[in-house]
Amino acid sequence: MQTIAISEKSWFRRSQKGHVRQHVTGGFSIEARKPMSTTHTAPQERTASLASHLTDALARSFTLGVDATGSTHHYYRPADAVVVFDGRTLDHYQPLDGRPLAEWQAFVADERGWASTGQFAQLGLQHDLERKEAHA
Repeated sequence: MQTIAISEKSWFRRSQKGHVRQHVTGGFSIEARKPMSTTHTAPQERTASLASHLTDALARSFTLGVDATGSTHHYYRPADAVVVFDGRTLDHYQPLDGRPLAEWQAFVADERGWASTGQFAQLGLQHDLERKEAHA
């Protein structure tokens, strides 16, 4: 079984055949179980469900990256804010107030520099920009 992390509190496990066996978001777990009968399986529905879970998890929160000082920057969509942690300590909370997340990424690049980017940062930045342009 392979575990794939989406963020600190969101991950899923895949079987060797690539089927999602367990999905965890924010401490809540959703487990996929084998159907009772093979006549009612719907692989396309499972794939759509996985895509939906990943999109939902990414839409709520993701890690933007770690800056050159070692602080981790997380985007939290429900508040449209960036939360910066220095280890386990809250270092900074920055509301974006509708501004694109890419502006924060550029600001940090200029002020501190980036040591690494989050696994889903580019996808999250694109999703954020599209969502905010659609609401502008």
